[in-house]
Amino acid sequence: MGTDTARAHDHLGVSVRTPLADRSFGTTLWRVERWDADQTRWVKTRTGLAAPTGADFRQLGVESYETSEVLGNLITNAGWTRLMNLLTNQGATQALDATHVRIGVGNGSTAEAYTDTDLAAAAGASNRYFQPVSGAGSLGTRTLTFSATFGTADGNHAWNEFGLDVTSGTAAGGTTVGALLFNRKAGIAQGTKASGQTWTASAVVTFS
Repeated sequence: MGTDTARAHDHLGVSVRTPLADRSFGTTLWRVERWDADQTRWVKTRTGLAAPTGADFRQLGVESYETSEVLGNLITNAGWTRLMNLLTNQGATQALDATHVRIGVGNGSTAEAYTDTDLAAAAGASNRYFQPVSGAGSLGTRTLTFSATFGTADGNHAWNEFGLDVTSGTAAGGTTVGALLFNRKAGIAQGTKASGQTWTASAVVTFS
């Protein structure tokens, strides 16, 4: 006698879609303007300034030979902590003001990480340079803007990474990171600045 066999298997799947939680971002639009050695010499002669800024070139109608923009950054753990400390007035914490903020450029290629405390570039002026920003940081709607001019002898290396740092004392140009690296962006591939040229770097940090 034959035996009939039947099998059944039920499977019930439930998928629940929930809206994304509110998130906050702080990202930076980096802008680089470049003037060559001939343009720099002309502006120096016209203004009598030993180290003209980007504003001096623009005021005289001298357009940069190349301008480029890079979007993105990573605000470091220390950077977020500094923002929270300032927001809640905890401790004697240095603000990101015009006399303590610098824009750093380096030739390092290591990807950015929350734990970064410095640029990836090796030590020395042939690999990295931090330049004090010009004037006060400009506040806009959810934005904070800084700009620095790298003169003929500053930042003469490949520009592969950016970062904003905050110094404990009055900012001065140099190759060593300040007390705090606020943010960093790697893989920017902006070319190599040559001696005699003037380049500016601007950072517009937008919070959304």
